[in-house]
Amino acid sequence: MGSYNPLVFVLGLVTAAGVTGVAYLLALARGGESRVLGREYGPIFVALGLFALGGVAQLYWTNWAGRPVPQYTELFGVGTGLFAFMMLLAGFYLYQGLELRALAWPSLFLGLFLLQGARAALDFGLTRNPALTALMWAAAGLASLGILPFAYSRPEAKRTWAYLGALVLGLMALTAFVTGVMAYYGHIAEAVK
Repeated sequence: MGSYNPLVFVLGLVTAAGVTGVAYLLALARGGESRVLGREYGPIFVALGLFALGGVAQLYWTNWAGRPVPQYTELFGVGTGLFAFMMLLAGFYLYQGLELRALAWPSLFLGLFLLQGARAALDFGLTRNPALTALMWAAAGLASLGILPFAYSRPEAKRTWAYLGALVLGLMALTAFVTGVMAYYGHIAEAVK
């Protein structure tokens, strides 16, 4: 490995998105007004989406720059591109105070891609800790799938879905954080050898 690996950057963004999602959903579940929260949290999701686009470019550039790791480019590049797409749209929807129903449908199918990423991490032993990586991808996939029942639930059920979503996003953020911190140190250790 070279001295720079954009996967740590991407894992940092996933961690940030997860903890931001937890904060948003907990505020919503505790009675926060959705339009006010959307104006507060929407720009953060847009910014995360824009930075994630940079992460996608870095992942593909790393591959083109002579350090090919196609399995990681495929797993994290595609996943990060889908993540960027969803963050940008979610931020826009929240900021504009739009219902999430239209966004829930592409999110459902993108969640299936993320679950497939979890399967690939386990089946092919990707990363130094495939089980933790798979758990992160599975949590991200479940969070993405969970937007559909949240968006279409009655107001009294939204609170339950918000708490469940916060739990799943918390798991995603924790696994992305642990994976990212371990990778950050590991990549530095490899670079100084």
